[in-house]
Amino acid sequence: MIKKDDIHATKVLVVDDHPVFRKGLISVLKDTAEFQIVGQATNGMEAITKATELQPDVVVMDVRMPDCSGVKATSALLQVLPQAKVLMLTVSDEDDDLFAAMEAGARGYLLKSAELDKLISAIKVVASGDVIITPVMAARLINELKTGGKHRTDEEFNELSPREKQVTQLVAQGSSNKEIAAALTISETTVKAHLRAILEKLHVKNRAQAAAKAMSRGLLN
Repeated sequence: MIKKDDIHATKVLVVDDHPVFRKGLISVLKDTAEFQIVGQATNGMEAITKATELQPDVVVMDVRMPDCSGVKATSALLQVLPQAKVLMLTVSDEDDDLFAAMEAGARGYLLKSAELDKLISAIKVVASGDVIITPVMAARLINELKTGGKHRTDEEFNELSPREKQVTQLVAQGSSNKEIAAALTISETTVKAHLRAILEKLHVKNRAQAAAKAMSRGLLN
């Protein structure tokens, strides 16, 4: 039997103010060989402290918590621990919470109603550096980008090179860096370089925002 000490386990910090849910989630994730639960927190402020101390790879974070919300905690946490990946796991399907979470730098947004296998897969996706959003919420993110932000102009998209537009389209289709590299016959290092340029030119923080923004402006039609 493979022990967690014998493999590179993803270090996970669980943050939720509801003790029953938090303990149940930890119990389930402990049974997954790829994960190592390094700690837990009950609110946003404690999450920032624990993350700084424990250096998790992924923080599974609730959105609505007392004292300091998950959104505020995500923004502050990533200032001191930029390499961490935050996956929002919440009951909130409110547009404002979704958009605020992605603006804060979260790399995933999943509803607590999701099946266990979807949650495990989401943590793995986020840990790998990719972005995942519940499909219904992804549609809302696109709609939010369509209707909000007058500063979002077509000039931003005109700055993208033909190759960068191809990469953005593949990102919007859910392709990983490896899949994009294979599709375009380029290296993963080159894909990452294109992604950095895309994020800068579109003035967004992550892949999900880039894809949603591009789709909302009709770039991928």
